[in-house]
Amino acid sequence: MTEKQQIVYTAISEKILSIEKNAPILVAINGKDGSGKTMMADILADFLSSKTNREVIRISVDDFMNSRAVRYTPAESAGRGCYEHTFNFTGFVSNVLKPLQKDGSWEYRSKIFDHATDSESFSPLKKAAKDAIVIIDGVFLYRHNLVNYWDLKILLDTDDETVIERGARRDTARLGSYEVARQKYIDRYIASQTIYYNEESPQERADIIIDNNDVTSPFILN
Repeated sequence: MTEKQQIVYTAISEKILSIEKNAPILVAINGKDGSGKTMMADILADFLSSKTNREVIRISVDDFMNSRAVRYTPAESAGRGCYEHTFNFTGFVSNVLKPLQKDGSWEYRSKIFDHATDSESFSPLKKAAKDAIVIIDGVFLYRHNLVNYWDLKILLDTDDETVIERGARRDTARLGSYEVARQKYIDRYIASQTIYYNEESPQERADIIIDNNDVTSPFILN
């Protein structure tokens, strides 16, 4: 871990551990596709586990997708289709967010869909500890119907060109060429994020905004 990462993860961990709540704490790490959400969530979970004996739970919204047939439902644009149809947020709320509220059962599932096989895949039902810390990463997490569930909202601020390059390199093998992967990121993922930012203003709802253009040198903007 670099010195700058150490500074950021220490500050976030101190903030999380200072939250007083008689139920599991829900931390959301939001950002554009390719902004480094999963990496930051994984590192944060490990970092927290080294600082506390409390249960730390990792969940990704990528395990709550809709089937490919639904994800690619015809829409006015690829971006709108991605924004509206990629995720099963109803299933995410009913399996994760609602059960982990103060008046919930604290019994949750960390996964209901497998992207690789494009099929339902329900993880075993587990019960979170009363003082558990739940780190969840994903896109579109600060939509109006989700934003009030979170105890701490972290937004990764990353330039479009940076995430396009990361995404294109990551998906080149899967999509057959760098050029195809890059264009898909522009037409589908960046376009969907433009809709999200225009309609929901996640930067105004976040508690912490982190510049993550260089994943080894993040810094807190506010």
